[in-house]
Amino acid sequence: MEKKFFSRLSILIFSVLLVAGSISYFPKSAKAYTSGTSLDNRVIFQSFSLYMPYESNMYKILSAKGNELKDWGITDIWLPPAYRSFNKARYMEGYAIADRYDLGEFNQGPNNTRPTKYGTSDELKSMVSVLHANGLKVQEDLVPNQVLGLSKREAVYVTRVDQNGNLFKNPYTTGLTTQIRANLYLAYTKGGGEGQAKYGYIKEWNKKYFNGTSLQGQGMDRVMKDSKGIPYRYFGPKPNNRKNYLPSWLDEAAAANKINTVDTYLPVDGWYAAKDASTSDNYWKPMLMNYDPGYLKYMKSHGYSSVDDILNGDNGQIASLTDAYIASQPGYGFGSEERSFKNDHSGSDNQDQFLFVKKNGTTFHNLNNTISGQNQFLLGMDIDNGNPTVQKEQIHWMNWLLDTYHFDGFRIDAASHYDKQVLLDEGDVMKQHFGSHLNDHLSYIETYESAGTNFENANGNPQLMMDYALFYSLQNALGKNSPSNSLSTIATNAVVNRAGAGTANPTPNWSFVNNHDQEKNRVNKIMLDQYGIKPGIHYGTSAPKAFQDLYDKKTEAKALDIYEKDMESTVKTYAPSNVPSQYAYILTNKDTVPTVFYGDLYKTNASYMSEHTPYYDTIVKLLKVRKNYAYGNQQVTNYKSNTSGTAGKDLISSVRYGKDRNTGVATVIGNNPKTDTTIKVDMGTRHANQLFEDATGFHNEKLSTDSKGILTVHVKGTQNPRVKGYLGVWIPSKKAATPKQGPALQYGKYVTVTNKHYAVYQDFNWKKKNVTAVNKTYLAKVQYHHSNGSTYLSLYDGKGKWVGYINAKAVKTGSGKQGAAIQYGKHVKVTSKNYAVYQNFNWQKKNIRAVNKTYLAKYIYYHINGLSYLSLYDNKGKWIGYINAKAVKSK
Repeated sequence: MEKKFFSRLSILIFSVLLVAGSISYFPKSAKAYTSGTSLDNRVIFQSFSLYMPYESNMYKILSAKGNELKDWGITDIWLPPAYRSFNKARYMEGYAIADRYDLGEFNQGPNNTRPTKYGTSDELKSMVSVLHANGLKVQEDLVPNQVLGLSKREAVYVTRVDQNGNLFKNPYTTGLTTQIRANLYLAYTKGGGEGQAKYGYIKEWNKKYFNGTSLQGQGMDRVMKDSKGIPYRYFGPKPNNRKNYLPSWLDEAAAANKINTVDTYLPVDGWYAAKDASTSDNYWKPMLMNYDPGYLKYMKSHGYSSVDDILNGDNGQIASLTDAYIASQPGYGFGSEERSFKNDHSGSDNQDQFLFVKKNGTTFHNLNNTISGQNQFLLGMDIDNGNPTVQKEQIHWMNWLLDTYHFDGFRIDAASHYDKQVLLDEGDVMKQHFGSHLNDHLSYIETYESAGTNFENANGNPQLMMDYALFYSLQNALGKNSPSNSLSTIATNAVVNRAGAGTANPTPNWSFVNNHDQEKNRVNKIMLDQYGIKPGIHYGTSAPKAFQDLYDKKTEAKALDIYEKDMESTVKTYAPSNVPSQYAYILTNKDTVPTVFYGDLYKTNASYMSEHTPYYDTIVKLLKVRKNYAYGNQQVTNYKSNTSGTAGKDLISSVRYGKDRNTGVATVIGNNPKTDTTIKVDMGTRHANQLFEDATGFHNEKLSTDSKGILTVHVKGTQNPRVKGYLGVWIPSKKAATPKQGPALQYGKYVTVTNKHYAVYQDFNWKKKNVTAVNKTYLAKVQYHHSNGSTYLSLYDGKGKWVGYINAKAVKTGSGKQGAAIQYGKHVKVTSKNYAVYQNFNWQKKNIRAVNKTYLAKYIYYHINGLSYLSLYDNKGKWIGYINAKAVKSK
């Protein structure tokens, strides 16, 4: 969930997640995960997207799909974060985690319903059991970084910082260093839900468990102060609380203990008993009416001319107007919190953070003890995973999830953004449950930082590293309309260097072509375009725009429609190009566990698994290729082409040699539609003299290796919604070969050979026959559509004798045995009286005396009987008939 955003931050209520406790490391001699055959056999299905409708039916439907997924070659199911979402979250999924122990058990959903977006806790348990029975493993998405949706506020001191906890200096507006330093702030930091209270090690979150928070829109003036800036305080009724510091208009309410406070501070959105406090509760009113003159002016414009009008007015309407007024005031909301207005495609601004500090500005926290030493903050309430109590909570939570729901491991969200002890403790939890060698029980981190590789290798590989570099390499070389990188970089710019024969002892890793975040980023790009926002610009004196302010479901639905139509387009604007080619590469790779994303198989915002994408059929075929053929060592080879003299710039092959003659695969990928070249692919001598076919179905011909196992592939580029360039996934053929000329197709037409530059062939190995066919007519009984793009006709003479094969471009088609009418255009004199003039080629004679007369012979026919006939016209252009060419002499 690197750079995800879940709700408008206008009422953000955040919470905390916890990290594991004991100090832990894995000796290098006891790696938890090891690259090799057992990991190569695994394929992860990411079973969700952010845009799935809130229909609470995922668990039921996925339960019924287990056998099908297993048949495709899926081994592991990555489940969504199944936790109770913050009810104001943008996508209502569990990354916006409000209660980490409520997976559909408690009535805390919209309108107090029980199911989460995906279903109930009982349905989840049942689904996991069914998937296990199908032979599948199940990983839950673990979200240790943040919580949202906490229901109660506490007073904290905050300093405005960036994602690394440094003083914020806004590059998008003022360029000035923040003035918010140890300022009093009322943040939603307390709560956790019924599940947390029932099952958690920490029963209720509070401010001591957090490093800080993303901006919550509470405003820097939310605490009421006197004219000198001293906060008002209320500790309780006097005389017991002599520390109270209040304006006189609160004396009566204070004596009756009828004042809203947050940690003894008075919030501008608080109410109090404004009249008859000691005897009545009928006059609770906003404190703003005595505090903010602008509020009275605002209320007057809405029909409340005086304080008495407010005192006696309807509290429902007054509350709505008060909320609207507070939202309009910069000091009471985001307008005073120095927003960055970065507006990147993630939908959240990771520089918009508050660090919790002491009153003197010093911090409580050990920040950036992350795998990279930076990027502490992401979004929401940032859990202090260096706190020992929090670490115990995290360990408790992991154990509870494995024991209660029988998950087989975790996909660990946002691993770059919290204390690395979380990852070490997760590794220990997995070992305690499943033993020291975990290749059959996957846990895999999400990180877009190279430091993750160093961390995993230094600590015995407690999780699979995410090969984010491969994702970006695929996007740059294949996913763009105009590739920005050489195609060969998909082999070199990755955790595993696959150049040539690859790297020995690679870091255990997993990778992907697409995921929920990347899909969201693309949809957000469309929305930003719709809103007229350019990410990362400097606004200067112009009024900045904020994506999170403008975000609305109508625009999102329109953006999704644009995105899905773009997937069907040949030239794409937002959707990635060459999705099948990218999957062909990662699904036939060695030493990386590939992931298949839900939104690449199914329409992302349709009912669960109800509609297929344009890539569905091809991806399913490629999954079966991995299951049945992608074995053995790997060799990546770069090729020159007619479109590039640099080997690998736009054409490569990736070969898995197989474990026997019935396995192995050659994946040939090009990214230039204009490529038209022939390459040699070495399949190894095991595959000598063997037929291969394209598993994608994009190419119908079968190819044969030679005696040394060399496969000759004619690479002809194309451009369509699925492939821009070339994709062929060549596997050993189990069917009889279809000849290159294709099947014989009935034709049955008479043709006249008119072009002397085409030979007649004995066979389709291009052995020529010693036949002079030009100016002769034959019966073409059948035709062949050859794989070289040409059509060939099988010719028979007038006696039914086979003559040979000829290119269809050499002939003209006639309407009968006479053949085609060929332009002649000569004047001829009929000199022989022994030849009749015919009305037609059924030999019906005309009663014409033609001898010693001159005519224009416009056309000549080379009849299949071996004779030539002329079509005669008189000097007035009137047609006379047909006559044997032997009857005339040219003038």
